[in-house]
Amino acid sequence: MLLRFIIALASLTVPKISIAQEVDTIFGKWRTVQHDAVVSVVDCGDVSPCATLSWVSEEIMNGASRDIRNRSQDLRDRPLIGLPIFGGFHREDGGWSGGWIYNPEYGRAYPARLQLMSESELRVTGCLGSLCLSQTWRRIQ
Repeated sequence: MLLRFIIALASLTVPKISIAQEVDTIFGKWRTVQHDAVVSVVDCGDVSPCATLSWVSEEIMNGASRDIRNRSQDLRDRPLIGLPIFGGFHREDGGWSGGWIYNPEYGRAYPARLQLMSESELRVTGCLGSLCLSQTWRRIQ
C-alpha cells in the first residue's frame, strides 16, 4: 500500500510534457548547411512539422526565382520563396519519420526523417534507396 502511495505521489511531481509542447521546439527558422538558406518550420495543422523556403541568396538562385528543375512540368512556375521543403511526418522514436524533403536543386523529393538534437540543432536526413545523408541545421534566433 505504501509503495502505491509513493508511486502515485511521484507521478504527480514528474512534469508531463505533451506532444504539442515537445514539438513546439522544432518550429521556427533554421539555416541549412549546403546553401545557407533559411527554412521556416511550422505546424502542418496536425502537430507535425512542415517547412517552406524563406530565404536563399541571389548567388545560389543564380537568377532562377522559380522551381525550374521540378520533375513535374506543371510545378516549374512556383516561386522558390515559399516553396514547400518538407512535410508528411509522423512522430516516432524521439523524432519524426515517414516524411519527405524536397531539393529544388534537383527538382526531386526524397523520403526523410528529422531529429531535434537540441533546441538549436535539427538533424535532417534524406534518403535515396538505402543511401541516406544527414545535415545538421542551426536555429536562427
